[in-house]
Amino acid sequence: MDSVGDMARALVLRTNQVRLREEMDQLAVEVSTGFVRDPAQHLKGDTTGLMAIDRALSKLDTYRVNTTEAGFLTGAMQTALDEMQSRSETLSQSLIAAELTPNSSLLNTMSDDAQNALGQIINGLNRSVAGRFLFSGVATDRGALQEVDDFLNAARTALTGATTLADVETALDTFFGPGGTYETTIYQGANTGLAPMQLSETESANVDIRASDDTFRDMLKPIVMAALATDNGIGLDQSVQVEVLAKSGRDLLGAQQSVVELRAGLGALEARIEETVTRNSAEKTATSMARLDLVGADAYDTASRYENIRGQLESLYAITARSQRLSLAEYL
Repeated sequence: MDSVGDMARALVLRTNQVRLREEMDQLAVEVSTGFVRDPAQHLKGDTTGLMAIDRALSKLDTYRVNTTEAGFLTGAMQTALDEMQSRSETLSQSLIAAELTPNSSLLNTMSDDAQNALGQIINGLNRSVAGRFLFSGVATDRGALQEVDDFLNAARTALTGATTLADVETALDTFFGPGGTYETTIYQGANTGLAPMQLSETESANVDIRASDDTFRDMLKPIVMAALATDNGIGLDQSVQVEVLAKSGRDLLGAQQSVVELRAGLGALEARIEETVTRNSAEKTATSMARLDLVGADAYDTASRYENIRGQLESLYAITARSQRLSLAEYL
């Protein structure tokens, strides 16, 4: 009977130890996370409100990713457009002066400058960030335009036989026009833009700027015209070269307005993204506080209970150790 009593006592002690350890583990989780370990028990089985809050927080996390991506893309695009606008403005001022000092050396220098500018603008339109090309539409895995040499070779072929400014303009109008070589060959991106990114329940961002847009065609056409004005393969008379370079400068200057408007629209989108980020952040804070009110653990009460359970467990360990050392000699 004594052995049965000892076994029963050991079993009771062990059961209480397990129960106290489990309760301590649960309280430790609540202390560290700030939330109750068993929300369903805490809410007496009614978790409808909690599930709605968790769904809202999950959506806000998705919106956070989308706003970050949209802000990153628009910022990179704005930087590229700023570089292109600055370079083309400088070039336009130089080309307009072609009529003032029409000598062969200066005209060749202007054409060389236009070729360099073309290469820089093509690099801008082929800009990639984080492994994705900005101005290629949904074809983010490849550059938007062919390299500058291929571009100029195609344009040079289109200008074969041109002898006057009118001939040059007509040929390049066809080259850059709908269904022309620029659209079918030079442009390597997709004809479909990126899908709008959902920023919130009511806001979305349509970041669809492609190198095939008219804004870029209007910028590139006068630059190409200036780059090939003194080309020996085309063989324009010097007087025509002057006309072509000066007209290129005027057209390029006129094309700046479209770039300004494009950048203004992009800037407005950037501002809207920032505003949405602020609203989403405020909504997430409010929703998180609502969740805390619903299933948050009282830090002081939880810590007090933890210390109380720890004290009980230490006492139980002491009792267990003492009971295991009992002997007849100690009893007598």
